[in-house]
Amino acid sequence: MPRGKPFPGRARGRTRVRTRALRLEAQLSDPITPPAARWPAETADLVALAVSDGDLGAAVAQYEPAAALLPWADDGGASPDGGGSSNGLKDHSADGLWDSSQAGRPVAETMAAIMRLRLPLDVRVIAALPAAGLTMLVCERSIAGQGPDGQPVSLHGVGCTVVRPQDDGSWRIAADAWQLADNGCAD
Repeated sequence: MPRGKPFPGRARGRTRVRTRALRLEAQLSDPITPPAARWPAETADLVALAVSDGDLGAAVAQYEPAAALLPWADDGGASPDGGGSSNGLKDHSADGLWDSSQAGRPVAETMAAIMRLRLPLDVRVIAALPAAGLTMLVCERSIAGQGPDGQPVSLHGVGCTVVRPQDDGSWRIAADAWQLADNGCAD
């Protein structure tokens, strides 16, 4: 065949390489899947790591699809620093982050609001109480530092996390309250 004439039905040069690259892109799998908790207490640790890393997908993956999440309860009282909420976040409570009426919000939406603070989440499991098909974790959580608006943020409390084993052997969160209402059980 004379040089310069393309072979019928076959891409040449860069076109062939580009076509092959597009086919390979289509075959690549999704990004790395988030880790799954292998025991009940690991669920709280994985959520804290994901929030601290800013990985919304990994944080939400630790919750069952119909899970409920209430981060910090707001009793409407004045905080020690003069803010309008019990958690000391006058500015941040205004956006509905900590209002208990928001408990019905999807986990992803609540987590995204928490991650907008761009601060690490610390968690310490205080106790684990296994029951038939569930485990209740009593956890102490805290977020502290300077928020993106330059205002100090200091949230901490003791709450409960209910986890359930999944069919694949992993554990996921069914319900999560990061701080119980200010009734003597929390800070």
